[in-house]
Amino acid sequence: MKQRIEFYQAVLKPAQDKANMGLLWRVSLGIVVVWALIFAYAKVSQYQLTQQNMALKAAVQTGERDAQLMSAALSDLKARQDSGEKERVELDIQTRQQLLQLLNQKNLVSYANTLNDLAHIPWQGVALQGLTLQGKRMVLRGAAAQASAVPAWILGFEQSSSLRGHSFGQLAISQGPEGGLNFSLTSSEMTP
Repeated sequence: MKQRIEFYQAVLKPAQDKANMGLLWRVSLGIVVVWALIFAYAKVSQYQLTQQNMALKAAVQTGERDAQLMSAALSDLKARQDSGEKERVELDIQTRQQLLQLLNQKNLVSYANTLNDLAHIPWQGVALQGLTLQGKRMVLRGAAAQASAVPAWILGFEQSSSLRGHSFGQLAISQGPEGGLNFSLTSSEMTP
């Protein structure tokens, strides 16, 4: 007689009913190994991030130090440019003051008026080749067709305001290499 009634077929029946202790230890060990690998990966990632953070902080500090050095250099450059600009302005002011003092002199000879007056004097027989002006002193050099043309030309000075009143103390006339006459007329005024 049967003492037991089986509702399951033999194929569906597990081979072992009890859990095997070795399997339990292997599964536990697998879980611990997976957990250790995950923990180790997290630690390695954290270490790498820490190293990257330290490198970035060092780069930021270097950048800030470079920025401070560049800012100091820029400030120094601006200060030098400002002082250079100040010196240029002061020199310009000094030059303009000297020019103003020169223009305010009462005995200043206007070379423009002198040249303009020389251009309006009749030049018949006279060719002016050189003019030296030093303050009130004048040296006129030229060539003449005849010796009498030079004194006639000098008489024309009385018609001009800038040449009138000059005393020409020296007149030198010499024979030129091609047969013409060369002259040099020098005023006797002293250079201021």
